[in-house]
Amino acid sequence: MAPPNSPPIRALILAMEYTPNIAGGVGTYVYELARGLVQEGCEVEVVAYTPGEPAVLREPRLTVHLVPPSRESLSQAAKLSLVGGLRLFNEDLLRAARERLREAKPDIIHFHQWHTHRAARALGQEAGVPVLGTSHYISEPAERWWGQTPDPEILEEERSLYDGSNPIISVSASMSRLIQETYGLSPALLHTIHCAMDAEPFRKPSHSPDDYARLRATVATPQDPIVLYTGRLHQMKGISAIFGAAERVLAKRPQVRFLLTGGTDSRESTKMVQELSQRYAPLLHRIKLLGKLPREHLGLLHRIADIAVVPSLYEPFGYTVIEAMASGLPLVVTDSGGPAEIVVPGETGLIVPVKPGAPGGPREVDVDAFADALLELLADPARARRMGETGQRRVVEVFNLPRMVAANLAVYHQVLRAPARPAPHAVAHEARS
Repeated sequence: MAPPNSPPIRALILAMEYTPNIAGGVGTYVYELARGLVQEGCEVEVVAYTPGEPAVLREPRLTVHLVPPSRESLSQAAKLSLVGGLRLFNEDLLRAARERLREAKPDIIHFHQWHTHRAARALGQEAGVPVLGTSHYISEPAERWWGQTPDPEILEEERSLYDGSNPIISVSASMSRLIQETYGLSPALLHTIHCAMDAEPFRKPSHSPDDYARLRATVATPQDPIVLYTGRLHQMKGISAIFGAAERVLAKRPQVRFLLTGGTDSRESTKMVQELSQRYAPLLHRIKLLGKLPREHLGLLHRIADIAVVPSLYEPFGYTVIEAMASGLPLVVTDSGGPAEIVVPGETGLIVPVKPGAPGGPREVDVDAFADALLELLADPARARRMGETGQRRVVEVFNLPRMVAANLAVYHQVLRAPARPAPHAVAHEARS
């Protein structure tokens, strides 16, 4: 908790995403956190990447600076790796953030993911301001669990992120364990804070029952149960398990409809979707790919669906889980990562196992258990509705924005009271060079 009568904190947040419109989870978190901090009386400035034109968004006590890569960075980035390009963009971010320091010095600098840690650390050292990071994802060992070899340069960035220079917040207990086991970060520097959000846009219907009925009629008849997936179409998300489970479910309940929203983000994921569409071609009249949709449209789909699924091979937290729960949907999720910390089995949904592969090799969702869980909920709609109602209450009580903001503020105050931890010279030098 904040010390009594403590003055409002001035926070500078550095991130590669702001709002869910760029990629998803990190942008959602930063967007929700910034607004939540303002509601608690903080002064917040956000400096974040944009692929478009530079912009400054101003609200009371909140200013967001959207920074595109400089022409110099863009010209050099074509010759560099992904990580090399991000390191270069940290220079652009650092220059933009320095401008903010000339106007007002923050009390704390809060960066998100390794993508911005170099700029944040250099800025903190220059200004004598404590630096804190939030980790939303970990490449090692998680990427090996869906058959991907982590990029060595990304692993170098992760080692730097978790080197003990700064306190780190992780978004789930699962993530915290992986960080400790993989990189040996001291528990004293590691804080677990679940993600949260303003549930009201998902909790309250935004349209009339007739509007939802008309929308539902575009994809299913009133008698057809709808199973909904929202998220990226990526190997880590267990997309192949959705198709495999759908085949088993449709063999027994042919009236079920499966709706999948989201886009692919790589050649590999595009190829995966194409191969699954070919393999399960006879089922495509019951499995509909809707493409990527704005976050505000997801609530519409939640209102016409009966069950939501998140069968990820690993999920650091899972905003899609609490969005579906906030809308009153029961969930079927896997036991790998954050969703298993969100869903209470038998009360707000069902949890199915991810089966381990060879040591260090790919894992796979237990498709039979996944299909059985879906059939269990489809067979008892009244129970499924009760789970959805319980899940909605759980999101409001446990994954609410004031709780997440209070937890972040408690860490801020702890960091501000702690003795200064100088950033390693090498990191500061690299961020300037």
